[in-house]
Amino acid sequence: MKVRNRQTFHEDEATEQAGWLFADSFLALMVIFLATISFVPDIKNVSETINNYTKALTLNYAQYDSDVIARDISGFITKEALAGNSEVVFARIIGGAPSKQNEGNGYLLALKFSLNLQKDLPSYFGNTRFDMGSSYLVKDKTILIQLTFAPKGQ
Repeated sequence: MKVRNRQTFHEDEATEQAGWLFADSFLALMVIFLATISFVPDIKNVSETINNYTKALTLNYAQYDSDVIARDISGFITKEALAGNSEVVFARIIGGAPSKQNEGNGYLLALKFSLNLQKDLPSYFGNTRFDMGSSYLVKDKTILIQLTFAPKGQ
């Protein structure tokens, strides 16, 4: 019968782990490198894109009224001489939240407002990206909206 020689492991020796430490470090560096080169934006057409984005409009409403909002938007488009087919490409909506209540109330108010805009005014808000927020600086139960316009199809 053949008996195997057992190797004893000494806790003080770390040389056996050095290869794995190098491999793990190399793997971590590769992950960081790949993450940084994977998300580099294509900026060759930035000037063309910036020229298509025109003006921004900031409004404050105490209640939702689609007719008033449509009138304000069409008046702004006419006043600023924007293209007649302009649409809202980005809308920041901030709901007013009182300081003594939960800040979530402002978010819910902004969410409801954005859903109503999409439902009632699809010609302006059909392809809009919304950013919603809540602030104690906006009067309670009011909405502050900032709209960025661009010609339709841009």
